[in-house]
Amino acid sequence: MIRDNRPRNVRSGDFRQSLAQEFNTYLQRESLRFADEDTLRIDMHCHDHNSDTPDELWGRILGLPETWLKTGKLVKCLRRNGSDVLTVTNHNNARSCWKLQDQGYDVLVGAEFTCYFPEANLYLHVLTYGFSPEQEVLLNNKRQNVYDFLRYAAANDIPVVLPHPLYFYTRNEKINLELFEKLAVMFQRFEVLNGQRDLWQSTLTLNWVQGLTPEKIHHYARKHQLNPQDFGVDPARPKSLTGGSDDHMGIFAGQCGTRLLIPDLQQRLRTEPASQLALEAIRAGRTAPFGHVAENQKLNIALLDYFSQIATNIEDPGLLRILLHRGEASDKLACFALSNVLLELQKNKQSRKFFDFIHDALQGKKPNKMLRWKVSKKYRFCISYLEKIADSHAGTAEDFTQTVNQSIAALFTEINKVIITRVQESTLAEKLGEPGGFSTEALTRKFEVPSQVTAWLLGTPSKYTQVTDRCVSQLVDKLTFPVMIAAVLAGAALASTRALYQNRTFLNNFATHLGRNHHEHRALHLTDTLFDKNGVSNSLTGKLRQIQAHDLAIDMLVCHETAEPEPHLHVTRPLSAFTLPESGGQQLRIPDLLEIARIFYEGGYDRVICSTEGPMVAVALYLKFMFNIPCFFFMHTDWIEYIKCTTQATQHERDRVRRLLRLLYSQFDGIFVLNREHRAWLTGFEMELGSERVFLTAHHAPQVIAPIVPVRKSDLFYDANDDTPVLFIACRLSAEKGIMDLPDIMARARKSLPELKLVIAGSGPAEEELKRLLPDARFMGWIDKPTLAGLYAGLDLFVFPSRFDTFGNVLLEAFAHGMPAIAYDCKGPRDIIEHEVSGYLVSDPREMAAQIVAHYGWPDTRSAMRAAALARAAHYSAERIMAQYVEDLGLPAPSKNLEQRSVA
Repeated sequence: MIRDNRPRNVRSGDFRQSLAQEFNTYLQRESLRFADEDTLRIDMHCHDHNSDTPDELWGRILGLPETWLKTGKLVKCLRRNGSDVLTVTNHNNARSCWKLQDQGYDVLVGAEFTCYFPEANLYLHVLTYGFSPEQEVLLNNKRQNVYDFLRYAAANDIPVVLPHPLYFYTRNEKINLELFEKLAVMFQRFEVLNGQRDLWQSTLTLNWVQGLTPEKIHHYARKHQLNPQDFGVDPARPKSLTGGSDDHMGIFAGQCGTRLLIPDLQQRLRTEPASQLALEAIRAGRTAPFGHVAENQKLNIALLDYFSQIATNIEDPGLLRILLHRGEASDKLACFALSNVLLELQKNKQSRKFFDFIHDALQGKKPNKMLRWKVSKKYRFCISYLEKIADSHAGTAEDFTQTVNQSIAALFTEINKVIITRVQESTLAEKLGEPGGFSTEALTRKFEVPSQVTAWLLGTPSKYTQVTDRCVSQLVDKLTFPVMIAAVLAGAALASTRALYQNRTFLNNFATHLGRNHHEHRALHLTDTLFDKNGVSNSLTGKLRQIQAHDLAIDMLVCHETAEPEPHLHVTRPLSAFTLPESGGQQLRIPDLLEIARIFYEGGYDRVICSTEGPMVAVALYLKFMFNIPCFFFMHTDWIEYIKCTTQATQHERDRVRRLLRLLYSQFDGIFVLNREHRAWLTGFEMELGSERVFLTAHHAPQVIAPIVPVRKSDLFYDANDDTPVLFIACRLSAEKGIMDLPDIMARARKSLPELKLVIAGSGPAEEELKRLLPDARFMGWIDKPTLAGLYAGLDLFVFPSRFDTFGNVLLEAFAHGMPAIAYDCKGPRDIIEHEVSGYLVSDPREMAAQIVAHYGWPDTRSAMRAAALARAAHYSAERIMAQYVEDLGLPAPSKNLEQRSVA
């Protein structure tokens, strides 16, 4: 059973539900237009193996056809799904139609010609019907200019249809919308139902075409100096709307199409071929689309079948072909890498057989019954899912589509569990437990790949080969099969959705131009931690509460073992979890990639935020490229400072990590930082991010919940009273937090304040060492919020010796309870503490100790500082900070009670 992890009050899927309702209402109306006895069904858009030269650049570089589907199989699929008339609309040729005619079939000759639109510098497809072999040659000659092509077709009474009008072959997202004014003048017929496109594009197309009045068409004709009659267009006649499956694999052909009205059909069929009657109806505009749109699900299935066939049919394209082919260097590099992966996949006998089984299952063929007993127990679940897919082939189109996508998602989950299990059983897992084997310092020093090709191809010794030996070589044999399977499943999902949304900017602009069907603006905020005992979790929890309180257009998603969904919070279960070395118990959870992609799609989100550099950062970037969306990163941690504080890594080794971070952060459209120093660092010469991509934000001060019972110092120390000076710190007890400076600070301060005491709240890997060095300090462990509030209210001064923190939530917590603070003058504290007003900024332990002593010598200042701390906390109001955050994300303005001022 699939778990519903949606937040209970999120408007999940409202956008898509509204599209489905609008488009289905249209299809229902169309289904009633013509009497069944006078209609022919035809799939006006389908392909077979003669679509052998793809329009996509990568396909041409790799020498791949668009499909290996035999014409006979396509015909069987069309007949099985109820097509009365046959046509095959291959790219730029009608070879399949001519061959079928030679075999005695009654066929409506058709093709999908790729035509160049000169002033727009793009290519569009034109479905064309009823031409002769001689005319096919001329059409191919004229398709280099769409104007010449359409004028020739109109002059020879060859009907044309503009398929998927919102999908073009161009790398220019800035498509001038005046292009559609010209298309309205140049085309009489438009495909509004394409089985491989999603509801958004289909509904936008439908509403645009239905809004083309005769007055608009005449206006566009005058504006662009075009004569509609030259293109066979009659402005006074309603546009003709059609449908087609756009099927390439013989899976969905005939499930979408067009109903054609032919009066006295049964009588005329006695003397005239159905193909000629169909051509007559298309010319006359007597068309009504039928079928259903299944979002990205059908295209996902089609591409999975395509990838499966590539895995068994690909041939080496040749290095020179790749290098010398037209295209950018990035395209050639990607194709080189992809061809190597696919050829390796083909070499692997297990992988090749598995993809054969997937292809067969999608065609309705079950695996051999004996196979279940031949397959390893670890992979028998694959057979079960393949059988389920094959069984669903005999059901309805909707059930088949749903079953396949659910089975593939479940298969992906189980395959990933196999991968994780094998990693855990390997010697690599043992290394995690070895002292220093995979410590932060070891990884920092050894994180590199040899630049010498023979070092990683032939094993030639290199100073960096330890990394590849440890991290790759031990596992490659065991993981080749499951990793390749998982990669293809995830790749098919990414490619299918990317194909639909590669022109998302244009679709947004088109919706704005149309004045309807705008994609809602909603963000999904991913995080690896939310319910853990650390500062980042506390900050994100506070942000979640604000999102919930003001019903902002943001939902969070966390991967957790036991948490339950809340309003504005999705929870997915981890595939696995393990404790990070040297982390003090911090868990790293492995999420299910495709489950999160499904949540993103169904939730109608159009941007993603990531808060942590764990597994969720990979998920965020996957979603970015999958959905072609803005992707933001919220920077909580200074990893360079962390490495500096916790390791002996050299500057050169730290620079290696910095370059890796630069590569990572450069993939995001925006980075949120918590202090001015980090903003300067990211936009400076070391990281080189554009200033327009870096946003300064802050965490908000916590809400103080009354009543607070201040702790009594005498309850903490037997020899203390109300006048005893007591310092307080609350944080994770680890070296990067600067807590190892505390013994030195206390020793120096006690020379002047011998009665000075220290209370420490928190836990972490350095706790035992700190207890040894500060035996008379009071260690409270990890405490609840009421107890923490009592300590803030009852003690004197918050001491914060961290140079690592990017902000310092605990400083705001202290201020909110009226406790002044002392910290080092560095990023984070420098932006929060007003020196000698709400606290102190110092340079080192010696100066911190001296300032603590001075603080207790100024009783009047201490009272004023408490008031200043409360005032400073009020400056960090949640309303103001969240309003700016929402604005920087490009989301709808929050409710009016959120202030619209920026962070100072």
